[in-house]
Amino acid sequence: MTKKHRSVENLGQCYRRKSCSPPSNPSGSSRRGGIPGATNKYGSMMTTLRVVCVLAVLSGAWAMGMAARKAVNPLEGKTLAELTAILGGRGDEVARYNAVKAIAAGAPDKKRRTARPPREAPQYASVDKRIVRVLVGGLGDQAGSVRYACREALGRCGAVAVGPLVKALGDKNVDVRSYAADALGDVGAYDDADAQPLDNAVTALAKLLGDKHYAVRVSAAMALSRIGPRAKPALPKLIELLDDPEWAVADAAVRAVAAADPGGKQSASALAKVLGNKTHDLREFVCSELGDMGPNAAVAIGALIELLDTDRNSWQAGKAAAGALAAIVSIDPKKPHPAAVSDKTRAMVITAIARSAAAAKVPLTQNGRLFALLPGLSGRYGRHHYTGPLGKEALAALPVAMRRLQQWMVRPSGWIPRRELVAFIGEVGIHAREDVIPAVKSLLADKKLDPKSGRKELEGLLEKLQTKEGQS
Repeated sequence: MTKKHRSVENLGQCYRRKSCSPPSNPSGSSRRGGIPGATNKYGSMMTTLRVVCVLAVLSGAWAMGMAARKAVNPLEGKTLAELTAILGGRGDEVARYNAVKAIAAGAPDKKRRTARPPREAPQYASVDKRIVRVLVGGLGDQAGSVRYACREALGRCGAVAVGPLVKALGDKNVDVRSYAADALGDVGAYDDADAQPLDNAVTALAKLLGDKHYAVRVSAAMALSRIGPRAKPALPKLIELLDDPEWAVADAAVRAVAAADPGGKQSASALAKVLGNKTHDLREFVCSELGDMGPNAAVAIGALIELLDTDRNSWQAGKAAAGALAAIVSIDPKKPHPAAVSDKTRAMVITAIARSAAAAKVPLTQNGRLFALLPGLSGRYGRHHYTGPLGKEALAALPVAMRRLQQWMVRPSGWIPRRELVAFIGEVGIHAREDVIPAVKSLLADKKLDPKSGRKELEGLLEKLQTKEGQS
C-alpha cells in the first residue's frame, strides 16, 4: 500500500474514531472553487434557468396555438356540396375536420350564458338548414375530433338546429345520441338560450335519461344542467337518476337537479338523501349545491351535521359540509332571506361546526371546519357569507382558533385568514376573557413574533377584550 493510500485510510479511521474533526470551512466556500457563497449562487442560477426554460416553453406553445387559430383553412371558399362530399368520405381526418370548420363558418359567434341579457336580439336567418343537416350527419364520424367540431358548431346554430338534434337523439349510434344531447345543451348554454324553443328538447332529453348506455345518460343530464331552470319539467326523472349505479351519471344528475331547481324548494330533500349514499361518494358535490341553495336547503341540516360527526378526519367532505351549513344559516343584513332559519336552529348549527372543529385530530381538517365560522372569509376557502353575531355557541372552536393564531403570527406562510381569525377571536373571546387575554399578552411578548405579521391587529384585539372586560 502506498503512502498516499495509507494516509487516506488513516484519515478515514480518524474521522470514524472522532479523535479529530474534519477541516472546517468557516467562510462557507465551495470545495470546488473555494469562492464564498458559490454553492448558493449556483443553486439560485439553476433555479432561475429552470424558470426561464419553463416560461420559454409556455410562450412557444401559446405562440403556436395563436398561429394555428389564425391559420387560413385550406377548404375555405368551396361550395357546400364539395364540403359535404369531403365530410362524407372516408379520407383524411384533417380534411374532414377542416370541412366541418368551413361549413360552420356560417354559424354566428356567441358567448356563453352570463348574468346579463344579450345586447342584441339573436338572428338565425343566416344559418342554412342544409348546413345543420350536414353537421348532424357528421356526429357519427369515426374521428372524435370531427364529431366534437360538429357538436360545437351545432350548438351555435340556435333554433334551426333544435329539431334535427331532437330527431338525432333517437339514432341507433351511441355517439350520435351522446353528441346530439351535448349540442342541445350547448344551445341552452348561450346568452340567447331564453329565446330558443327548448321545450321539445327538454322532453326528449328527459326520455334519454333512461338510455341503456351510461355515456348517453351522462350527456343528457349534463345537457339539462346547461339548459338550467327551463329543464324543470325533467326534475322528477333527474331525481330518480341520483341513484344510478354509474358514478358519472349520478354526478351529472346532482348538477342537473341543482340547475333545474336553483331555489332548492323541490330538490333539497332529494339531494340530502344522497349524502348517505354509500355506493358513490358525491358528498362534496352535494354539499356545494346545498350551500348554493341557502336557507331553502334547511331540510338538509340534519344530514349535514351527521356528515360532520361521521367523517371527522375527512378534509374535503367535512369542509364542504361545514361550508354548506354556514351558508344555510348565513345572515345578510342588506338582503334578508324570507326562508331564513330560526335563531335556535342557527345556534345548533354553529355549535355543531365548532364541536366538529375541536374534535378533528388533523390540523387540516380542523381548518376546514374552522374557516366556515370566520366572518367574511374569501371564496378561496369558503363562500362569501356572514354567519351573523357569534356567541357562546362557538366557544368549542376557540382553542383551535387560538392555536392557529399563535402558529400564523409566529411563522406566517402563504395566504392565511389572519384578519378573519382575529375578528372571530374578538367576537367569541369576550365569553372567555380570562383565558384569551393572557394568551394574547403572551403572544405579544414572544420574541419570535414577526413585527410585520399583525402586531397591530393583536394589540387591537387585546384592547377590545380589555374594554369589554372593563364595561362588564
